[in-house]
Amino acid sequence: MAERNNSLEKALTVLDLFQTQRRLTIKLIIEQTGFSSAAVSRILHSLENKNYIYQNRIDGGYYLSDKFYILGRNTNLKQQLVNVLEEPIARLCRRSGFSVSVSIRKGVKSITAFRKDPHNGLTLIPDVGDVMSLNLTAQGKILTAFSENPDKLINDIEFVRLTKKSIADREKFRAVIEEVKSEKIAFDMEEITEGLVCVAVPVLSPDGKAVCAISISGYKERMLRELYALISRLQDTAAECERLLN
Repeated sequence: MAERNNSLEKALTVLDLFQTQRRLTIKLIIEQTGFSSAAVSRILHSLENKNYIYQNRIDGGYYLSDKFYILGRNTNLKQQLVNVLEEPIARLCRRSGFSVSVSIRKGVKSITAFRKDPHNGLTLIPDVGDVMSLNLTAQGKILTAFSENPDKLINDIEFVRLTKKSIADREKFRAVIEEVKSEKIAFDMEEITEGLVCVAVPVLSPDGKAVCAISISGYKERMLRELYALISRLQDTAAECERLLN
């Protein structure tokens, strides 16, 4: 008979509680599992050290970290995003009249999960399509800035240049990422295609990491003419998406 790992089973029991509750406390976990206070403290300490959970220093509660979203990227996150975010993304597309995309990160690449186009409707993007180096796109900048370890990620990127405006210098890109992290907004100013401009913002998990990036793109002249209104609508949609996901 295989030997049981009681510590692992207890940790999984605690994680299972997050299926029905967004926030947990030591008292709630003790009440719902019957574990001792010492055992719960050890479990929470181990899970926090492995970045599966984090403690909110303001309310004292424990929450799932974005590590679970990252793990989900290897399963069905793209379909989950479509199911949850399609309506607000479609609404943004209609109101702006521009193409709107939802992107996720896989390693050092930005992958478009799905796109809403004002003329063609919903487009689901397969893994083999719309894959770009993180240094090239507004979405990639967002996904880098709000990753678990931006500095390491920047060091791992293989920098690609597609136009004369592409940011192919590592230190210059690092400086841009600091600005993106501060402002919570990123731009692609003809860095992929001349004449094409894109603006992106993050959709964040409770611990401040990017679940995905949403962006609006279009031809330069019209995008720049309507940029301030587009940014406001994009930020409002991102806030709505965060409420739906979290």
